[in-house]
Amino acid sequence: MPPDIELDVVILGAGLSGIAMGAALRRSGRQDFLILESATAVGGTWWHNQYPGAQCDVPSHLYSYSFAPNPNWSRVYAPGAEIQQYAQDCVTRFGLEPHLRLGRRIESAVFDDSTQRWRITASDGSRLCARHFVVSMGPLNRPQRPIGIDHFSGPVLHTADWDSRVDLRNKRVALIGTAASAIQVLPAIVRQCAHVDVYQRTPSWIVPRGDHPYSERTQRLLRNPALWRIYRECLHLQAEAIFPAFRRVGLMHRLMSSVAKRHLASSVKDPALRRRLTPTYPIGCKRILLSDDYYPAIQQPHVTLHPAAETFSANGVVDIDGCHTTADVILCATGFDTLHPLGSLAIQCGDNTLEARWANGPEAYRGTTVDGFPNLWFLLGPNTGTGHTSVLIPIEAQVRYVIKCLEEMDQRGARAMRIRPQALQAYNQELQRKMTATVWADRRCNSWYKTDDGRVLGTFPGFITQFSRSMRRPRYADYIFT
Repeated sequence: MPPDIELDVVILGAGLSGIAMGAALRRSGRQDFLILESATAVGGTWWHNQYPGAQCDVPSHLYSYSFAPNPNWSRVYAPGAEIQQYAQDCVTRFGLEPHLRLGRRIESAVFDDSTQRWRITASDGSRLCARHFVVSMGPLNRPQRPIGIDHFSGPVLHTADWDSRVDLRNKRVALIGTAASAIQVLPAIVRQCAHVDVYQRTPSWIVPRGDHPYSERTQRLLRNPALWRIYRECLHLQAEAIFPAFRRVGLMHRLMSSVAKRHLASSVKDPALRRRLTPTYPIGCKRILLSDDYYPAIQQPHVTLHPAAETFSANGVVDIDGCHTTADVILCATGFDTLHPLGSLAIQCGDNTLEARWANGPEAYRGTTVDGFPNLWFLLGPNTGTGHTSVLIPIEAQVRYVIKCLEEMDQRGARAMRIRPQALQAYNQELQRKMTATVWADRRCNSWYKTDDGRVLGTFPGFITQFSRSMRRPRYADYIFT
């Protein structure tokens, strides 16, 4: 066996959260760290999701780091490839190349209580020994495929596992799903296909996107740091103003519902089709989608809307009404496994495994630490997601939190830091109590945010500014230092 590589910090993942962590370590003067990424390039979600039409639903200048402005975004809502390039540019900008190891999957991490260090094994057989282990838990890269899809003998694509070699021209294509990725991919492929059969389990609430390119003049103005900060703050305030729509009642909830209904009514004139595209659950329960071209695409004469897919045959799809339709290619826009975020990664401390600890769903203190697992830090952990603004805001808040905790340990001369079980329990109880006021906890709501027992683990039940403020000063009394 090769000797262990001794490090201060190991970061799992080179998505936007892992890059932010690496940049913060560099800025704080810490050089002894590595970022291990299983893919062959950086970008996380934006490397895995390369389907036609992939685009962010958060304004570009808000979906970028506050410490790394990019005045040259081409559009209000950036295409996925442009965001992936931004991630690569940030790796170069902050000198992270020497710390980056691509094509290496972390297979296991075991905390050695005798040395108070994490022993980490990678897919290439290398062994790392680190004081701290940072896990960036981007959830949108573990494709969830329909049960029985293996029965189909033709090409099967998932939006998070796209194969550009599959030619869709003049093919009969079955598109499974009508949520976030589906409403982007359908308009992007519809013109080249002979026919598209869209299988809808539940319709989505859709509001206008209002996307447009940035002019050269606007890009030039945003190269002024002061103007860029003002513009970004305006985008932040506009996004925060939408959060009340995710409460069960109130003016903003009614206003957002009205906007979505008017968008549907003005876009779809056929009353029968309009009824099929109208959700029966409250707006915000599932992700609110942005699109100006999905409704026109679904009304094309060579597009057919079906009820949900029930099963698959060797040459097609059977919907829940028992109707069989042939297909040349199946496209799965069926989302991700968000309740099992670790996948095959084994994390262990003593007799405790994180898989067992999270058997009933993941939970963490401020989405960042878990009792029984010292020096283990999560980015984008449970209840840090948001339905209305940029996920980079909670990422940056968590990164600053972790840096402060590492500095506090150095000042105390501590070798390990672990959250008290009582603190974690109290935090999550209060979190779920606040969640009852949101549409995510509504009994009519069945989304990837929730577990089978009704707990909401995907989102934070408040303005994201509240989360960021709560992370400014760690409550060190909630931790045990050894």
